[in-house]
Amino acid sequence: MQISGHGKVDHLAKVLLGVHEAENVGARQPTTQAKAVKDEVQISAQAKELQRIRELVNQPDPERAERVERIKRAFDSGTYDISGRAVGDALIKQVLTDAVL
Repeated sequence: MQISGHGKVDHLAKVLLGVHEAENVGARQPTTQAKAVKDEVQISAQAKELQRIRELVNQPDPERAERVERIKRAFDSGTYDISGRAVGDALIKQVLTDAVL
C-alpha cells in the first residue's frame, strides 16, 4: 500500500501510525513513546488437566513392565494361553477408551 501524502489517506495514516511530519526536516517521528507490550499466554484448566494426565501416562509403570516381561517369558516358552473372551473384552475396552479420549 502506498500513502501519497495528500488528503484523508495521509491524515488517517498519521492517526493510525501515531506519526507527524517535522516542519524543517520532513522526517516522521513518533508522537508518543510506545510502551513495551508483553505477550501473554493463558492455559485453560482443561488444558492443564490434559497435560497432567499426559505426564502420568508417560511415567514408567513397574507393574505393567513386570506383566509384559511375564507374558514374554510365557510366549517364548510356548506356555502363553490366549483367551478369546479376554482378547474381545480388551478390544472393546480399548475402543471405548479411545472414543472417550
